[in-house]
Amino acid sequence: MSGIETMDKYMVVIGRTRTGYSAHCPDIAGCAAVGSSVEEVVTNMKDAIEFHFEGMIEDGDPLPAPGGIASYQGVMQERDAEQCLLAHVLIDRTRFAAAVSQS
Repeated sequence: MSGIETMDKYMVVIGRTRTGYSAHCPDIAGCAAVGSSVEEVVTNMKDAIEFHFEGMIEDGDPLPAPGGIASYQGVMQERDAEQCLLAHVLIDRTRFAAAVSQS
């Protein structure tokens, strides 16, 4: 099995700011990132999710699963489609599960 098959796809909502872009993941409360370009904010969001998951593991909290198409539909009902971009990041949650089993 290749690495891509173990990846989970998390939706990222990106908005324009005065200084660049901000992003959050509706499936992960409290997780956000910023960047000067769309590419940078997506990269920073991936890093933020992984860092957030590391903290959740340390706290003994379960990792949230990606919401899939329901997340996309919910976000688009709540926002003006012209005011935001949607992207996704791939996260290997099994990496975090391995960390828990080694504890």
